[in-house]
Amino acid sequence: MRARRAHRATAALAAIATAVALSLAWPSLAAADEYPSWDEVEAAKADVASRESEANRIEALIGDLEAEAGRLGDAAVAAAAESRDADEAHRTATARAAALHARADAAQQAADASAGRFARVAALLSRDGGVAPTLRLLLRTGADRPTGRSDQLLSDLGRTTRLADLNAAAAARAAAGRATAAALTAQADVAASERDRLAREAADRAAAAQAAHEAAEARVLEQRATVQTLYEQLASLRDRTADLERRYRIGEQARAEAAAREAAAAAANAGLSTAPPPPGVVVDPAAAKAYARQAIGAYGWGDGEFRCLELLWTRESSWRADAYNASSGAYGIPQSLPGAKMASAGDDWRTNANTQINWGLAYISARYGAPCSAWAHSEAVNWY
Repeated sequence: MRARRAHRATAALAAIATAVALSLAWPSLAAADEYPSWDEVEAAKADVASRESEANRIEALIGDLEAEAGRLGDAAVAAAAESRDADEAHRTATARAAALHARADAAQQAADASAGRFARVAALLSRDGGVAPTLRLLLRTGADRPTGRSDQLLSDLGRTTRLADLNAAAAARAAAGRATAAALTAQADVAASERDRLAREAADRAAAAQAAHEAAEARVLEQRATVQTLYEQLASLRDRTADLERRYRIGEQARAEAAAREAAAAAANAGLSTAPPPPGVVVDPAAAKAYARQAIGAYGWGDGEFRCLELLWTRESSWRADAYNASSGAYGIPQSLPGAKMASAGDDWRTNANTQINWGLAYISARYGAPCSAWAHSEAVNWY
């Protein structure tokens, strides 16, 4: 089991390192494609063929930018989950080590008490100068022999026999107590070593999670203005708004996502992480619901549809912006699979609940038409 954990840790850290390296290599990658100027966009609008060609080129540029930021974001989400798992393993190991040390201390105290009782009984038996008391009583003659009835001798013999038995029992208990204390101390030492190892692993995972987070955030800041400009240029070419272009792109993704969600449904039983959120995520289910309630107006949905949406995303994520299913890789309030798909709604998809909700509403609209249809589908097959 330890070997498997170590292998998973190594694989996770390698994936994070690769993602961070990709972010550092991005400038040379971006230089391969020159972003269009507004003058080029306006010139392309004069000819239908040129307009479509330029639109396709811009779509490809948007896809590359969103995919790159998405890969970094997914790496940050996975790294945060790995960090939480390592912290939990360390807490469990710490509690186990403390419990074993407490049991070892109690066993040592019991062994010391048994040793004390053994010493007292041995002292009683040694009063006659070290000669076995039973034998000494039998050998006593003349003036040494007790006077009185013969049963006095038998009483003395019985008392000394009992003392001898007590001595043997006390010795056995003392030896057993010392053995138990030694065994528990050895277990506690092993547990303490494991605790320290897991503490180092948790620190490494936390550092990796922070590095992945910073790489993703840097990429977000770098590309935000560029992606928005590209969406506006694409909207201009197609006589639509940038917001509509984003929603259209999400809809295109939704039509291709059903198979992935169905395949992941079997793994969904593993549940969602409820540990503290990764860096930069604000978890506020009440605020998320309030935003969603007003955002559905853009789709013409009312209170009935919001109730279905509330039920749907309560089941999916409890409206937590950091909800992560380690089995399937689904992430966020709408449980996008993978989380990087939400980059089409905004480059801050990993940390911003509103961006996640915007993506989720567009996905539901394109795939099911409305939240109640999505909820009905989820009720039937346990995924949407």
